[in-house]
Amino acid sequence: MLSLILLFACGKPDIGDEPLSTQTDLPKVGTGALQFYGQVPKNLIFLSIDTFRKDHIGFHGGGDMTPFLDRIAEEGFVLQDHQQCSNWTFASTTCTLAGRTNIERGHMPRLSGTEETRTPVPVGTWLLPRYLDDLGFASALVSANDWLSPSWGNTQGFDAFDSPGGNALAVLDKGRDLITKEIRQQDAERFFLHMHHMEPHAAYAPPLDNAIGLDELELFSEDLTNRDIHYSWRDRWSTLGEDEQELLDAHLRVLYAGEIRTIDERLAENWSILEDEGYLNDTLVVIWNDHGEQFWEHGNQTHAYMLYGEENDGFAIFWARNIVQGTFEGPTHAIDLVPTLLDLYGYDIPEEVTGTPIGLADDGRMRFSSAIARKGGVNSVTKDGFKLTYRWNGDVTLYDRNIDPGETTDLFAPDHPKVVELWPELRAQAEAMEGLIIGGDPVPNWPESLP
Repeated sequence: MLSLILLFACGKPDIGDEPLSTQTDLPKVGTGALQFYGQVPKNLIFLSIDTFRKDHIGFHGGGDMTPFLDRIAEEGFVLQDHQQCSNWTFASTTCTLAGRTNIERGHMPRLSGTEETRTPVPVGTWLLPRYLDDLGFASALVSANDWLSPSWGNTQGFDAFDSPGGNALAVLDKGRDLITKEIRQQDAERFFLHMHHMEPHAAYAPPLDNAIGLDELELFSEDLTNRDIHYSWRDRWSTLGEDEQELLDAHLRVLYAGEIRTIDERLAENWSILEDEGYLNDTLVVIWNDHGEQFWEHGNQTHAYMLYGEENDGFAIFWARNIVQGTFEGPTHAIDLVPTLLDLYGYDIPEEVTGTPIGLADDGRMRFSSAIARKGGVNSVTKDGFKLTYRWNGDVTLYDRNIDPGETTDLFAPDHPKVVELWPELRAQAEAMEGLIIGGDPVPNWPESLP
């Protein structure tokens, strides 16, 4: 008991780092497109955000809802064409931390099924914290979502884990507590702290001050900030009249935007604490989303349905005091974060890590995404701005996101040059995913018009 009292009496950890120099005349070091003045920051913080649509961030066209993230993006390094590997938390956080897609990893997270068919990540899977442990990092993960937790095996390698059951402010409190203990107990000289935030996941219940425009709408008949009520109305969408659909959509969009403003404010508050206590002195911070959110753009609301951009587009911001500011326009993928960091820290990238350090991949690369969720199986491949998607009910779509980022005009034809080029690769992905499904359901329905 005395040792615990002494541990907590010491307050914040003695990180022992002076703030990195921001002199821009120092030599540049780094990997690929990610560069720093003078030296690579020795510590790492992940701030991952659940259910955050890319197009709701100011610097990606989202207006004025995210002044804090916009400032960090301006000070940091931003990936402009980033893709997640799935459309829901278990699948997307796992591939991000593994540095390879779930199909390549040989295990498919699934949203529905039995205890036998919904399996956790196999024991012994290498994730980012295990690699960093070899480099002397103390690590801790705080996750407000159970889909990123020991229950599902995607926290392997972290020295400590906790779930705060609260908002971003509670996540930070737990995170500082855990990483402080680990740094001291291990006498570690560097740390990796990953904090996963649930805002703005449904139910959308922001402070009323942030639900801007709600008082201008006609009152809705029930309280949509209640998750069960929200989901009930979502599931009745197809039975509603046009006026009721418009009102429901308007209310949910206002409430969701309020959650975006709220997480931005809370992250700003947390950032000030981290800065004041020295956690950001010699630290690389990576801010990323695990997936987005659909608002009936393609017939559904929330997520884990399809791989359209509103659910599947990712974002990533890198920040450090001495980072070379800028943006990267080339195609990047969630699985690129791990190899980028390993290369940055001088760790030989293992063969099983299939992502590529940012700036070192071919612009014509293929980026794959997949899911087994609310609509069964779905796979997509994106190349040269074209996205080919296959739903296991047999539907195939092709969009040119270069001119149609909202994926509104389906260009699919069996003889379209991009279909001819990409379908063999996409079918191979679906066949590989089918081989990973336990219990034999769902199964692909192959389109007759394609080989």
